[in-house]
Amino acid sequence: MKKVSLDIDIPFFDVDAYRVVWHGNYPKYIEMSRCALLSEIGCPYSVMEEHGFFFPIVDIQVKYVKPLLFEQKVVIESWVTEWENRLKISYLIKDKATGEIHTKAKTTQFAVAMPDQITQFESPLFLVDTINAWLNKHD
Repeated sequence: MKKVSLDIDIPFFDVDAYRVVWHGNYPKYIEMSRCALLSEIGCPYSVMEEHGFFFPIVDIQVKYVKPLLFEQKVVIESWVTEWENRLKISYLIKDKATGEIHTKAKTTQFAVAMPDQITQFESPLFLVDTINAWLNKHD
């Protein structure tokens, strides 16, 4: 599966007094990675909205393997694991220098049609086609 990588340096404002990233900041890093992935695919949130859909998070799972520290350089890898009925994305947060895994995560999103806010139980065709084309281009 094609992965997209995002490099970040852990900022001071995300850590506690022990210079460890507060657990509530991990979803922010995951969101940054998801946005990078969707942009790379060619289907950022703005395009989803142009097609008349929101894609809210309905589930997030985070496994904290090892803490992230202030000024640590990390890479966040993200990849799509399901897209025909819902959008599922997996993530790994790794130390940039060593490749050691610090965090594993998964998110699930459903398409919601605007403006009625009706949940769709199949992904819109534009999303399925865009992801399939991107994956085929990278095989």
